[in-house]
Amino acid sequence: MKKQLVYLVGIVLTIFDILFLSYITFYPVDTSFKVNVIIFDLLLCAVFWIEFLYSLKKSDDRKEYLKNNSLSILGMLPFNSVFMRLLRFVKLAQLIKIFILIRDDEKIFADFLKKTYLDKIIAITIVFIVIVTILVWQVDSNIIDFRTAIWYTFVSMTSTGYGDVVPASSSGRLIGIVAMVGGIIIFSLITAIISSAYVSKLNRDKRNDLESKIDYLTSEVEKLNEKIDEMNKR
Repeated sequence: MKKQLVYLVGIVLTIFDILFLSYITFYPVDTSFKVNVIIFDLLLCAVFWIEFLYSLKKSDDRKEYLKNNSLSILGMLPFNSVFMRLLRFVKLAQLIKIFILIRDDEKIFADFLKKTYLDKIIAITIVFIVIVTILVWQVDSNIIDFRTAIWYTFVSMTSTGYGDVVPASSSGRLIGIVAMVGGIIIFSLITAIISSAYVSKLNRDKRNDLESKIDYLTSEVEKLNEKIDEMNKR
């Protein structure tokens, strides 16, 4: 119970950290407020690193632990840049995953994440969005700010195509193609995983139902055989 509470507090603090960092990134703020937010972010990253190093020390297989948490390391880097700020979403996803895994009543969902690698796909998606957004913001003159860049990235990945933001350079268009293809692949993977899990559940339910009916019929046949044996003895 205490472990769940610790990770729940971590999730809440990370959400506040993301909100504060997003606010000072997109809106002009007082210097004092900005400094306080950066200090809060640094302290939170320090706590994350302490917890990470402690868990690494206690881990039986340190290489495997580093491999499984390689993406979350990016979400703990305290550098003051837009890219690193957005990577806090990766750390948030990891905290939510751990919080779910340590809850007994969410065992089914935890097994689902483990078998389908959906958590890793979501983390990769976040990193992909961040990289594409920053690249198109830096290389194209029509993308004047970060908000426009992230809007263009989401519109491209979802194949919505509003046409309100159009890249002017060849590099920007190439990045747009990467965003479109990447979005199609990512959403197709997620859809396929969810559909496969749903079909598997239906098949499992049908199999369990069929097995229960077979067991019932088997028990009835055994009862009939016992009655026949009793009649033959008479």
